[in-house]
Amino acid sequence: MSSWFTFLPAGLMTLGAVVTYLAGTPQPTPLARPLGQTIPAMFEGAVAKNAPIEAEEVRASGVSDYLNWDYDLGGVQPVSLYIGYHATQQGDKRMHSPTLCLPGSGWTPNDARLVPVAAEGHTYTVNRYMLQKGPYQILVYYWFQGRGRVTAGEGTLKLNAFKDALVSHRDEEALVRIVVPMGTARGSAPIGTSGLVPDSVASRLAAVTIPAVTRALPLAP
Repeated sequence: MSSWFTFLPAGLMTLGAVVTYLAGTPQPTPLARPLGQTIPAMFEGAVAKNAPIEAEEVRASGVSDYLNWDYDLGGVQPVSLYIGYHATQQGDKRMHSPTLCLPGSGWTPNDARLVPVAAEGHTYTVNRYMLQKGPYQILVYYWFQGRGRVTAGEGTLKLNAFKDALVSHRDEEALVRIVVPMGTARGSAPIGTSGLVPDSVASRLAAVTIPAVTRALPLAP
């Protein structure tokens, strides 16, 4: 065996220690404005209603701040908008992806893809996730937003967080999730009295939410 291979584990440990020293520990970065001041309080004629989350669930999520609003469009259940802001992602403050949380609560994914969302002259890519529990279906749009980016891929998210922690000592991020309950209807059936199919509801809400979240977040480093 080559002599250099013998020292490889120690070399990797040393490299990791050097990177950690250079990067330091990112410090929490507070929001520029409260989420409730920038997120639209009305969507497609429905006034947002606050849906508080249990204190223990909030603690377990590691969020520094959050918003959980319902918009009643006359469907089987309200359309939900959740934004969880993590001022840092160190220790127990890391984000939990909907791809883990929703299946863990009994929902089975049956379709996952990326879709474009146009907002204020820009096109962003977000995750589209269809899930089912028995005969009931939900449509989920979600993405990660922070430090000047809207990110769909979780691998890219982690890579950017590592790079930014090294360069700017910041790793704050928001998870944004839209849930459109569909009941037992097919994906082309309009939601309540809105006249909009589920994807139109999710896309329109995403289009107004992305710039609103940007206004609440700290400026990009």
